[in-house]
Amino acid sequence: MSWKFSCYLVVCTLVLAAAFAGRASIVWDGPMIGYNQPTPIANQASNQDRITPDVWLTRTNSKGLFNAFNETSAGTFSPSNTLWAFGSITNHSSLFFTNWLALLNGASPTTLIGQPMVVYLTSDDIYFSILITNWPSGGAGGFGYLRSTPVINYSQATAGNGQFSFNYTTQTNFAYVIQSSTDLMNWVSVSTNTATSSSTSFSDLLNPGGTQFYQINLLPRQ
Repeated sequence: MSWKFSCYLVVCTLVLAAAFAGRASIVWDGPMIGYNQPTPIANQASNQDRITPDVWLTRTNSKGLFNAFNETSAGTFSPSNTLWAFGSITNHSSLFFTNWLALLNGASPTTLIGQPMVVYLTSDDIYFSILITNWPSGGAGGFGYLRSTPVINYSQATAGNGQFSFNYTTQTNFAYVIQSSTDLMNWVSVSTNTATSSSTSFSDLLNPGGTQFYQINLLPRQ
């Protein structure tokens, strides 16, 4: 028998680029996922997009975004630990990054809807794409956007004792679903888990009938 990986919604590469300080930055150019704030109660985890352990984007019923990890409201340099730029992730190294309010330059955040942007997480040294899709005004609060996700790498694929196993890179507190197929047309979900570390292990029974394909999908945050 044989086994193969199928990267259906997740690209299996890791892209590295030059950082502001000369280090190798991480560029998230994986699939876009959507986030929509359920209600503008910013101190609840369900109303925060917890992108990394120290960046939790949220908003109250007015003003702009802030980082609920270490902020309780939007200030002059909010969201903390972020810089913003107009443009494409493919050109991140040549974009001009500034804080959220400076990016707006006095304009309403509603003008950002549909404009491609890139966010740089300063302490995490991560770049990702963002596209704001929803920004209610008039005190309604809330927001919605699409943002790119980290790519997934596979390692240590082994077959033995009737089991096929491999490791894959994950982002803590995000949910992943692994699906399998024998014909690349019909897929069956075999495992769904919320990652608790940067790497997760998976194993499945070997298919005695022939080839088995696997794909991993990053699930949108609820």
